[in-house]
Amino acid sequence: MRVSLLITDLNRGGAPLRIARLARGLRDAGHHVSVGCLAELGPVGGDLRDAGFDVFAAGARSVLSFGVFGRLERALRDRSPHIIHSTLVHANFAARVVGRRMKTPVITSTATVEVERRWHALVERWTRKWDCGHIVNSRVLADHVIRAFGRDPRRVFVVPPSAEMVAPPSRDEARRALGLPLDAFVIAWAGRLDPVKRVDMLIDAFDRIAGKPGGSGARLLIAGEGADRARIERRLTASPFANQISMLGWMTDVARVFAAADCVAIPSRTEGMPNVVLEAMAIGVPVIASPLPVMCELAGPADAPRLLLMGDGTAAALTSAIERVRANRDEASEAADRASHWVRTELSVEETTRATLRAYERCLEGKTA
Repeated sequence: MRVSLLITDLNRGGAPLRIARLARGLRDAGHHVSVGCLAELGPVGGDLRDAGFDVFAAGARSVLSFGVFGRLERALRDRSPHIIHSTLVHANFAARVVGRRMKTPVITSTATVEVERRWHALVERWTRKWDCGHIVNSRVLADHVIRAFGRDPRRVFVVPPSAEMVAPPSRDEARRALGLPLDAFVIAWAGRLDPVKRVDMLIDAFDRIAGKPGGSGARLLIAGEGADRARIERRLTASPFANQISMLGWMTDVARVFAAADCVAIPSRTEGMPNVVLEAMAIGVPVIASPLPVMCELAGPADAPRLLLMGDGTAAALTSAIERVRANRDEASEAADRASHWVRTELSVEETTRATLRAYERCLEGKTA
């Protein structure tokens, strides 16, 4: 099967990295894969090209770059895919428009519950009938697109996400590499620096922890880049414990950061199925997360949770959750072990690829989920 994967951009971030894993999985399964983006070719696109993939970029500079449709159509006609699989609202819209002109089946996908840009839901709702199905990565997200986009439940396919499976260094090795004391209590965060990630809340919580007796032994690692970096740096300079906080920038080896940590804290206001949470779970480090529906789904049964949920999504609740991990290492370790086993057995690239191909086949056959 010839598959063209299309996404808004191929910069470093959760959705592009997940598309890269899917591309590798499809190629390993014997399919011909091309990967394209609406914007200029980003670093993930460069990595894919270096790995031998057919990669193309439509060169859009903004949402008003209407020439992107013609460039995208030419690129796709050159590749003659059997199916176009798009991800994120801009790519979904462009794929639907071009796919209709080419008479090529399009399957779209959503990666997160969007709360900042409500027009996304309107675009998805207005153009939903121009594709043959919609892929999501959780039951929570399926319910959202059915409700917010008006999707037919029979045309929504839940495909489990894949996680990067790596062999991390030992904790001591990771700490030496990052210049951390071996006996420190280390909290880590990784991702795209964006207001919805609430990294400032994490710094607030860290200030409370560092200001308590024994707090001088705490460390906070922030790994990532993004549009919110300048604001986070200003907040960091205002912290009386700034010397205990490290801004690491973008890390290609985020496993080292997680391996060095006693816990990973993700206090986001909204999330889809975050790669960093899955990667931390796979490594076996305790994860603290906002009580979002998708996090509740990841947490699993209340009597045997895989991660720890913040009580109410506030800085005080985050502080309390971190202190609980610090005070109850055995409980946190048991949850982390359950998480690691679940991710490694249920969320492999191979299983995600098989589920994606089943969705493609059902769409091409005109069948429903």
